[in-house]
Amino acid sequence: MSILGTVKKLLLGETWILPSGVASTLAAGLLVRTLAPEAWPDAGGLLLLGGVLITLLVSVSRSARR
Repeated sequence: MSILGTVKKLLLGETWILPSGVASTLAAGLLVRTLAPEAWPDAGGLLLLGGVLITLLVSVSRSARR
């Protein structure tokens, strides 16, 4: 039951880690796409994947401490 409660908290936004992680990932993607548009086809997917993985790792590690 505690796993469902944790997933519910993460999905329903009772934490600021996920929204801030998504916002920073999108901002970094926009920055790369704006400043170096020639690098976007090669580095864009990797940048987004890294941002998602970092966000999930931070979120899970924070929820595991509680």
